[in-house]
Amino acid sequence: MKKLLMIAGLALALTTGSAVAKTAGTVNGMKITVKEANKALKVLTRGKMTWDKLPKEGKKQLITMMAPSKLVASAAKRGLTAKEKEAALAGFWMQKQMAKQKVSDKEAKKAYNAMVKAAKKAKSKQKIPSFKQAKNSIKMQLKQEKVVSKLMKKAKIKVY
Repeated sequence: MKKLLMIAGLALALTTGSAVAKTAGTVNGMKITVKEANKALKVLTRGKMTWDKLPKEGKKQLITMMAPSKLVASAAKRGLTAKEKEAALAGFWMQKQMAKQKVSDKEAKKAYNAMVKAAKKAKSKQKIPSFKQAKNSIKMQLKQEKVVSKLMKKAKIKVY
């Protein structure tokens, strides 16, 4: 019994200490933690400033600067349907995965040449942009194809 109480007390102490995050400020009642403020300061000051070292006016300025993201996130939670949230989340995830992909100029040029060849074969009357103009769009498309390809390799599709 004593052992059980000691374990329960230890668990409570551990969860209580980590669950209580120090608040730097609030926006419409939504907390901005010191940890969030320090994360923003690390980016803004390249690690030269922390919340504790920031003067009072600087703290107010930082919280005011962080407020819009909290307000937008809150408005999005209230204003988006479940389907819209799912689409936004999927789009964000896709962008994040595409950013990790590497596509060389050589790969893009190969895809461009294939596109030009296909357009000529189809006798397309549409003007084809130069490689220089199309390169970034082609790279984005190839990155997207790489992400989708990886997903499809793992997919278990059944038709009934």
